[in-house]
Amino acid sequence: MRITRLVCGHCGSILSGLGQDKLFFCSNCGKGWSLGEKGLEPMLVQCRASADSNLPLPFWMVKATVHVLKRTVRNKFTATMLRFGSRYEDDVLSSKKSETGGQSDRRIFLFPAFHVDGLPGVGVNLSEHIHDLPDEIGVGETLPDICGGSVSSLDASVLAKSVAVGQEAEKADWLAEIEIVLSSVKSVLIILPCILEVEKVAIAETGVSFFRRSVPDWDEIVDYHSNRT
Repeated sequence: MRITRLVCGHCGSILSGLGQDKLFFCSNCGKGWSLGEKGLEPMLVQCRASADSNLPLPFWMVKATVHVLKRTVRNKFTATMLRFGSRYEDDVLSSKKSETGGQSDRRIFLFPAFHVDGLPGVGVNLSEHIHDLPDEIGVGETLPDICGGSVSSLDASVLAKSVAVGQEAEKADWLAEIEIVLSSVKSVLIILPCILEVEKVAIAETGVSFFRRSVPDWDEIVDYHSNRT
């Protein structure tokens, strides 16, 4: 069994986290660390939450080139969809479908770095509000204490692809099948201020929220921050 000391490799401070965390943020120097096969590995991080934020939480911002290799849609809504259900069948009325592909574009995805039921959907909504994020805090400002994140950098790349598929599904056509590949993937951990509401958690200034009950580890996250206020 391998034991990794949770100590910041830059300033030597103790790193805090929950039992399932794979990402750690040093509240002393602002460096980020990811738990890898060889121990703690440095990662890019931006802090956009101040020390007095009620609930600073980690999110992944992933920049990638999205290649849509194949995109098949039904030409329009017809009784066929009711008759055969919403499941796509390649041999059903081939004349009612069209196929495109070969497009590539650069996209930025934003989604939680902790487990949330329906995370790709949250990611689709958040990714539309990249420009609504608060500014990165300045040098010399006091950093927040956060409990870390449970979504690894490798998982972030996979989830970014899921969010890209979700974006395609949100378009105003009847998507039936899609093939997507991501390249030139770059990930940055971003610490954002969140606000507790009655049943939801509002994310920064984006207007996007998620249900607290959709986070399996929510009680542990709240307990962590409650013990530090």
